[in-house]
Amino acid sequence: MPDSVLAVLQRAYYHCSMGIFDTVRFDPPRPCPNCGTAIAEVQTKAFDPGLRDYRVGDVIVGSPILSGVIREELYCPGCAATDRTSRRSVWFSIWHTLLVGVYDEPGQAEQRLQTVDRAELLDYLARHQSNALTWHDRFSRLYGELQNLHDYQQKRDSGEIQREEDLRFFRIREILDADDPLGELIRNNKPVNPEDETEVGRED
Repeated sequence: MPDSVLAVLQRAYYHCSMGIFDTVRFDPPRPCPNCGTAIAEVQTKAFDPGLRDYRVGDVIVGSPILSGVIREELYCPGCAATDRTSRRSVWFSIWHTLLVGVYDEPGQAEQRLQTVDRAELLDYLARHQSNALTWHDRFSRLYGELQNLHDYQQKRDSGEIQREEDLRFFRIREILDADDPLGELIRNNKPVNPEDETEVGRED
């Protein structure tokens, strides 16, 4: 068996056995038509599963189709709690690997593919650019603080401490004064909401 084929089969087996999936988040949450429970997300293995989060407007990694409609089962915790049928279907509208909508009926999902316009694409692009800048800023701050902590420890170990004279060390004084400097650095850069990686724990 060719190595490439074996690798694909091994990856598929790993994904299935480990239960890896992606999550499509709804904004706003979708009310269940049976019980009214607000459903915030749906898990799927329809794409290349890698524990990724998607929202409408995101490019899908490993989409099985370029453009079209994909069906997925939607679990409702409210119906499950009342012994009702807890699963129903939703349909993803995929337009050139872009998730452009999630719908209750396949006809709605198919119709959505005919209505994608330039203004929407520009809005999606602007959102992604904003998110990219946020991640760049977060990485730059984390890298800078980590570099300054490393430099300080190097100078401390060599007896060349100039903490009060070096502005870099003044900027991370709270980190240096902590019992666990590395742990403090991690806490300072942790998102406020773990489900929203655009929020950070502290702003300078």
